[in-house]
Amino acid sequence: MTIGTVEKAAGYITQAKYVRMQSASELERRLGFRNGRLTDGYKLLFLIDVLTPEDFEFRGYTQMSGGIERGHLPAFANGPTAEQRLVQDGFELRRLKEKICRETFVYQGPDRLCKVVPHAGPLGVDDYPAGSGIPQWEIIRSRPKSFKVADLIGPGRTYSGMYN
Repeated sequence: MTIGTVEKAAGYITQAKYVRMQSASELERRLGFRNGRLTDGYKLLFLIDVLTPEDFEFRGYTQMSGGIERGHLPAFANGPTAEQRLVQDGFELRRLKEKICRETFVYQGPDRLCKVVPHAGPLGVDDYPAGSGIPQWEIIRSRPKSFKVADLIGPGRTYSGMYN
């Protein structure tokens, strides 16, 4: 894999402005990775494909591990996700997703959608404590999208590149 190549991925995404110029430990805190998870570095992916309402689910903010309020606590692990809560609270999910696709999801600049993929392999559920509370969405696993490898961040480095 090299910078600029395109690969398919699904899972959690956020906005690039929350990633740029952040140390690995700060990214762990922001995104909700356990301490040390990004020590070996990470791959930064920028979303290329335009998302539709069918492509993603709301996951609230990163303090909601798994998109579940207090989801990092065992007693709440099976609680409703942010998206399920929106439905329970009477929101018209389709209209809300259309609005997010139109007004929030952008594919250039600091608000562009991105994904941080640790170089270290997954270690399990304990890898994902509550984060500090930045927006997150989840691309549905059965609908992977195209991402451009924006950078390969090595140990001790930060992403200081642009948003293109």
